Amino acid sequence: MPLAVRILPVALWAIHVASAYDARVCDQKSYTSPLDNLTFNPNAWNPDGTGFQCISVQDSPPAFWATWAWSSNPQSVHSYPHVKLTSPTLPTPLSNISAFCLTARWSLGPGSMALPGLRIDASGLADMDVSANVAFDIFADRNYASSKNETTAETEIMIWLAKFGSAQPLGFSPKRTCFTQELGGIPFVLYEGRNGRGTDVFTWVAATNETGFTADISPLLQYLWRNGLVSADSNVGLVSFGSEAYHSRGNVTFSASRFDMHLVTGTAPTLVVEQLPTACSRAVSTHIQGSWLFFMSIIGIVASALYPL
Repeated sequence: MPLAVRILPVALWAIHVASAYDARVCDQKSYTSPLDNLTFNPNAWNPDGTGFQCISVQDSPPAFWATWAWSSNPQSVHSYPHVKLTSPTLPTPLSNISAFCLTARWSLGPGSMALPGLRIDASGLADMDVSANVAFDIFADRNYASSKNETTAETEIMIWLAKFGSAQPLGFSPKRTCFTQELGGIPFVLYEGRNGRGTDVFTWVAATNETGFTADISPLLQYLWRNGLVSADSNVGLVSFGSEAYHSRGNVTFSASRFDMHLVTGTAPTLVVEQLPTACSRAVSTHIQGSWLFFMSIIGIVASALYPL
Protein backbone atom coordinates (compact mmCIF):
# COMPACT_ATOMS: atom_id res chain seq x y z
CA MET A 1 0.00 0.00 0.00
CA PRO A 2 1.21 3.58 -0.53
CA LEU A 3 2.50 5.43 2.47
CA ALA A 4 -0.26 7.58 3.92
CA VAL A 5 -0.54 10.81 5.78
CA ARG A 6 -2.68 9.86 8.74
CA ILE A 7 -5.31 12.23 10.12
CA LEU A 8 -5.21 11.56 13.84
CA PRO A 9 -8.32 11.92 16.03
CA VAL A 10 -8.55 14.38 18.88
CA ALA A 11 -7.06 12.72 21.96
CA LEU A 12 -5.25 13.76 25.09
CA TRP A 13 -1.50 13.52 24.69
CA ALA A 14 1.46 13.76 27.01
CA ILE A 15 2.05 17.42 27.59
CA HIS A 16 1.74 18.72 31.11
CA VAL A 17 0.30 21.92 32.45
CA ALA A 18 2.58 24.93 32.36
CA SER A 19 3.84 24.38 35.93
CA ALA A 20 5.37 21.01 35.02
CA TYR A 21 7.91 22.01 32.38
CA ASP A 22 11.62 21.16 32.72
CA ALA A 23 12.90 24.37 31.10
CA ARG A 24 11.61 27.71 29.88
CA VAL A 25 13.58 30.01 27.58
CA CYS A 26 12.71 33.18 25.69
CA ASP A 27 13.86 35.31 22.78
CA GLN A 28 17.04 33.87 21.20
CA LYS A 29 18.11 31.49 23.95
CA SER A 30 17.91 27.72 23.53
CA TYR A 31 17.63 24.57 25.63
CA THR A 32 19.04 21.10 24.93
CA SER A 33 17.38 18.20 26.69
CA PRO A 34 19.85 16.01 28.65
CA LEU A 35 17.78 12.92 27.86
CA ASP A 36 17.79 12.82 24.06
CA ASN A 37 19.93 15.78 22.91
CA LEU A 38 16.96 17.54 21.30
CA THR A 39 17.42 21.31 21.10
CA PHE A 40 14.47 23.66 21.59
CA ASN A 41 14.64 27.28 20.48
CA PRO A 42 12.10 30.12 20.71
CA ASN A 43 13.98 31.74 17.82
CA ALA A 44 12.61 35.28 18.08
CA TRP A 45 14.85 36.33 15.22
CA ASN A 46 12.77 39.33 14.09
CA PRO A 47 11.15 40.89 17.19
CA ASP A 48 8.82 43.82 16.63
CA GLY A 49 9.66 45.59 19.90
CA THR A 50 6.19 45.21 21.39
CA GLY A 51 5.88 41.43 21.64
CA PHE A 52 7.59 38.36 23.02
CA GLN A 53 8.33 34.68 22.33
CA CYS A 54 8.95 32.02 24.98
CA ILE A 55 9.08 28.23 24.87
CA SER A 56 8.52 25.71 27.67
CA VAL A 57 9.98 22.23 27.34
CA GLN A 58 9.10 18.86 28.79
CA ASP A 59 12.00 16.39 28.66
CA SER A 60 10.09 13.10 28.92
CA PRO A 61 8.20 12.35 26.85
CA PRO A 62 9.53 15.15 24.64
CA ALA A 63 7.06 17.97 24.16
CA PHE A 64 7.00 21.74 24.09
CA TRP A 65 4.61 24.65 24.08
CA ALA A 66 5.44 28.08 22.76
CA THR A 67 3.59 31.24 23.75
CA TRP A 68 3.98 34.45 21.73
CA ALA A 69 2.42 37.78 20.89
CA TRP A 70 3.44 40.04 17.99
CA SER A 71 1.15 42.99 17.29
CA SER A 72 3.16 44.88 14.66
CA ASN A 73 4.15 44.19 11.03
CA PRO A 74 1.56 41.46 10.35
CA GLN A 75 3.14 40.45 7.03
CA SER A 76 6.50 39.56 8.61
CA VAL A 77 7.62 36.42 10.41
CA HIS A 78 8.86 37.41 13.88
CA SER A 79 9.74 34.04 15.41
CA TYR A 80 9.92 30.33 14.71
CA PRO A 81 9.70 28.38 17.99
CA HIS A 82 10.91 24.89 17.15
CA VAL A 83 12.67 21.68 18.02
CA LYS A 84 15.66 20.51 16.00
CA LEU A 85 15.31 16.87 15.01
CA THR A 86 18.42 14.72 15.03
CA SER A 87 19.76 11.80 13.02
CA PRO A 88 23.27 10.30 12.88
CA THR A 89 22.94 10.13 9.10
CA LEU A 90 22.81 13.93 8.63
CA PRO A 91 24.10 15.58 6.52
CA THR A 92 23.29 13.33 3.56
CA PRO A 93 22.79 14.04 -0.18
CA LEU A 94 19.23 14.24 -1.47
CA SER A 95 20.03 11.53 -4.02
CA ASN A 96 21.08 9.20 -1.19
CA ILE A 97 17.76 9.30 0.64
CA SER A 98 15.60 6.21 0.17
CA ALA A 99 13.05 7.17 2.85
CA PHE A 100 12.50 10.25 5.01
CA CYS A 101 9.72 9.73 7.54
CA LEU A 102 8.53 12.70 9.62
CA THR A 103 5.89 12.76 12.30
CA ALA A 104 4.38 15.37 14.62
CA ARG A 105 1.26 16.20 16.60
CA TRP A 106 0.30 19.74 17.56
CA SER A 107 -2.37 22.19 18.66
CA LEU A 108 -2.82 25.95 18.36
CA GLY A 109 -5.08 28.40 20.14
CA PRO A 110 -5.34 31.81 21.83
CA GLY A 111 -4.12 32.30 25.38
CA SER A 112 -1.10 31.17 27.40
CA MET A 113 -2.01 27.49 27.95
CA ALA A 114 -1.67 24.53 25.59
CA LEU A 115 -4.92 23.13 24.23
CA PRO A 116 -5.53 19.47 25.12
CA GLY A 117 -5.51 17.05 22.22
CA LEU A 118 -4.89 17.73 18.56
CA ARG A 119 -6.93 20.89 18.43
CA ILE A 120 -7.19 24.16 16.55
CA ASP A 121 -9.31 26.91 18.10
CA ALA A 122 -10.10 28.44 14.71
CA SER A 123 -12.66 30.95 15.92
CA GLY A 124 -10.43 32.11 18.77
CA LEU A 125 -7.48 32.55 16.41
CA ALA A 126 -9.64 34.51 13.98
CA ASP A 127 -10.94 36.76 16.76
CA MET A 128 -7.34 37.65 17.66
CA ASP A 129 -6.33 38.21 14.02
CA VAL A 130 -3.68 35.48 14.25
CA SER A 131 -1.35 34.84 11.32
CA ALA A 132 0.94 31.81 11.66
CA ASN A 133 1.88 28.53 10.13
CA VAL A 134 2.97 25.08 11.36
CA ALA A 135 5.91 23.68 9.45
CA PHE A 136 8.86 21.38 9.12
CA ASP A 137 11.94 23.33 8.03
CA ILE A 138 14.77 21.65 6.12
CA PHE A 139 18.09 23.19 5.08
CA ALA A 140 20.36 21.83 2.35
CA ASP A 141 23.54 22.83 0.56
CA ARG A 142 26.04 21.28 -1.82
CA ASN A 143 28.69 22.18 0.73
CA TYR A 144 28.65 19.71 3.63
CA ALA A 145 29.49 22.28 6.32
CA SER A 146 27.10 24.96 5.02
CA SER A 147 24.18 22.54 5.08
CA LYS A 148 24.36 22.50 8.89
CA ASN A 149 23.86 26.25 9.24
CA GLU A 150 20.55 28.04 8.65
CA THR A 151 22.26 31.28 7.65
CA THR A 152 24.70 29.78 5.12
CA ALA A 153 22.66 26.99 3.51
CA GLU A 154 21.75 27.81 -0.08
CA THR A 155 18.40 25.97 -0.01
CA GLU A 156 15.51 25.91 2.42
CA ILE A 157 12.66 23.42 2.00
CA MET A 158 9.55 23.99 4.10
CA ILE A 159 6.58 21.69 4.54
CA TRP A 160 3.59 23.64 5.85
CA LEU A 161 1.08 21.46 7.67
CA ALA A 162 -1.19 24.44 8.35
CA LYS A 163 -1.55 28.17 7.82
CA PHE A 164 -3.72 30.79 9.48
CA GLY A 165 -4.71 34.37 8.76
CA SER A 166 -2.59 36.17 6.18
CA ALA A 167 0.40 33.80 6.39
CA GLN A 168 1.54 32.87 2.88
CA PRO A 169 4.73 31.24 1.54
CA LEU A 170 7.32 33.05 -0.56
CA GLY A 171 6.19 33.05 -4.19
CA PHE A 172 2.52 32.65 -3.29
CA SER A 173 -0.07 33.08 -6.05
CA PRO A 174 -3.79 32.20 -5.77
CA LYS A 175 -3.60 30.89 -9.37
CA ARG A 176 -0.92 28.34 -8.50
CA THR A 177 -2.68 24.97 -8.72
CA CYS A 178 -0.75 22.67 -11.03
CA PHE A 179 2.52 22.02 -9.24
CA THR A 180 1.32 19.50 -6.69
CA GLN A 181 2.37 16.24 -5.11
CA GLU A 182 0.09 14.05 -3.07
CA LEU A 183 0.95 12.26 0.16
CA GLY A 184 -1.75 9.80 1.18
CA GLY A 185 -4.35 11.61 -0.90
CA ILE A 186 -3.58 15.05 0.55
CA PRO A 187 -2.34 17.54 -2.09
CA PHE A 188 0.68 19.67 -1.31
CA VAL A 189 1.18 22.72 -3.53
CA LEU A 190 4.71 23.96 -4.28
CA TYR A 191 5.78 27.62 -4.11
CA GLU A 192 9.21 29.07 -4.78
CA GLY A 193 10.86 32.31 -3.68
CA ARG A 194 14.08 33.85 -2.41
CA ASN A 195 14.46 35.37 1.04
CA GLY A 196 16.48 38.40 2.13
CA ARG A 197 19.63 36.32 2.64
CA GLY A 198 19.48 35.03 -0.92
CA THR A 199 18.38 31.55 0.12
CA ASP A 200 16.21 29.70 -2.38
CA VAL A 201 13.07 28.73 -0.48
CA PHE A 202 10.78 25.94 -1.69
CA THR A 203 7.55 25.59 0.26
CA TRP A 204 5.10 22.70 0.09
CA VAL A 205 1.72 23.73 1.52
CA ALA A 206 -0.89 21.14 2.56
CA ALA A 207 -4.36 21.69 1.16
CA THR A 208 -5.87 21.16 4.64
CA ASN A 209 -4.60 21.76 8.18
CA GLU A 210 -3.02 18.55 9.50
CA THR A 211 -2.74 18.38 13.31
CA GLY A 212 -1.50 14.78 13.19
CA PHE A 213 1.07 13.99 10.53
CA THR A 214 3.07 10.88 9.68
CA ALA A 215 4.52 10.49 6.20
CA ASP A 216 7.53 9.69 4.10
CA ILE A 217 8.29 13.09 2.54
CA SER A 218 10.86 11.80 0.04
CA PRO A 219 8.39 12.35 -2.87
CA LEU A 220 8.40 16.08 -2.08
CA LEU A 221 12.20 16.14 -2.03
CA GLN A 222 12.54 14.09 -5.19
CA TYR A 223 10.16 16.43 -7.00
CA LEU A 224 12.71 19.17 -6.44
CA TRP A 225 15.95 17.45 -7.37
CA ARG A 226 14.65 15.20 -10.15
CA ASN A 227 13.24 18.29 -11.88
CA GLY A 228 16.47 20.25 -11.47
CA LEU A 229 15.13 22.81 -9.01
CA VAL A 230 17.65 21.70 -6.39
CA SER A 231 20.93 19.87 -6.97
CA ALA A 232 20.79 16.13 -6.36
CA ASP A 233 24.12 16.57 -4.58
CA SER A 234 22.68 19.00 -2.02
CA ASN A 235 23.16 17.71 1.51
CA VAL A 236 20.25 17.80 3.92
CA GLY A 237 21.88 19.10 7.09
CA LEU A 238 19.17 20.48 9.38
CA VAL A 239 15.57 19.50 10.09
CA SER A 240 13.25 21.18 12.57
CA PHE A 241 9.56 21.33 13.47
CA GLY A 242 7.70 24.35 14.79
CA SER A 243 5.46 27.30 13.97
CA GLU A 244 6.26 30.60 12.29
CA ALA A 245 4.57 33.43 14.18
CA TYR A 246 3.50 36.52 12.23
CA HIS A 247 0.83 38.47 14.11
CA SER A 248 -1.77 38.44 16.88
CA ARG A 249 -3.67 40.86 19.10
CA GLY A 250 -2.81 38.84 22.22
CA ASN A 251 -1.08 35.71 23.49
CA VAL A 252 -1.10 32.59 21.29
CA THR A 253 0.15 29.13 22.30
CA PHE A 254 1.45 26.45 19.95
CA SER A 255 2.09 23.03 21.47
CA ALA A 256 3.75 19.97 19.96
CA SER A 257 4.55 16.35 20.84
CA ARG A 258 5.36 13.00 19.19
CA PHE A 259 7.73 14.76 16.79
CA ASP A 260 10.28 12.45 15.21
CA MET A 261 12.41 11.83 12.13
CA HIS A 262 13.50 8.52 10.61
CA LEU A 263 15.94 8.89 7.73
CA VAL A 264 16.95 5.88 5.65
CA THR A 265 19.98 6.37 3.43
CA GLY A 266 20.70 4.51 0.22
CA THR A 267 20.08 4.94 -3.47
CA ALA A 268 16.87 6.89 -3.96
CA PRO A 269 14.08 4.87 -5.60
CA THR A 270 13.19 5.85 -9.15
CA LEU A 271 9.80 7.50 -9.26
CA VAL A 272 7.48 7.84 -12.25
CA VAL A 273 7.44 11.39 -13.65
CA GLU A 274 4.38 12.66 -15.50
CA GLN A 275 3.99 15.70 -17.73
CA LEU A 276 2.14 18.77 -16.44
CA PRO A 277 -1.24 19.67 -17.97
CA THR A 278 -0.84 21.98 -20.96
CA ALA A 279 -3.33 24.45 -19.44
CA CYS A 280 -1.41 24.82 -16.19
CA SER A 281 -0.92 28.41 -15.00
CA ARG A 282 2.74 29.27 -14.47
CA ALA A 283 2.22 32.55 -12.64
CA VAL A 284 5.13 32.01 -10.24
CA SER A 285 7.64 29.48 -11.52
CA THR A 286 8.62 28.64 -15.09
CA HIS A 287 10.86 25.60 -14.81
CA ILE A 288 9.01 22.78 -13.04
CA GLN A 289 8.61 19.97 -15.49
CA GLY A 290 6.50 17.26 -13.89
CA SER A 291 5.07 15.34 -10.99
CA TRP A 292 4.77 11.67 -10.26
CA LEU A 293 2.80 8.94 -8.56
CA PHE A 294 4.49 7.40 -5.58
CA PHE A 295 4.04 3.82 -4.42
CA MET A 296 6.41 2.35 -1.81
CA SER A 297 4.85 -0.52 0.11
CA ILE A 298 8.00 -1.23 2.11
CA ILE A 299 8.18 2.34 3.40
CA GLY A 300 4.52 2.20 4.35
CA ILE A 301 5.18 -0.86 6.46
CA VAL A 302 8.20 0.78 8.11
CA ALA A 303 6.26 3.96 8.91
CA SER A 304 3.34 2.00 10.37
CA ALA A 305 5.69 0.15 12.68
CA LEU A 306 7.60 3.27 13.71
CA TYR A 307 4.59 5.55 14.25
CA PRO A 308 1.59 3.52 15.42
CA LEU A 309 -1.56 5.43 16.31
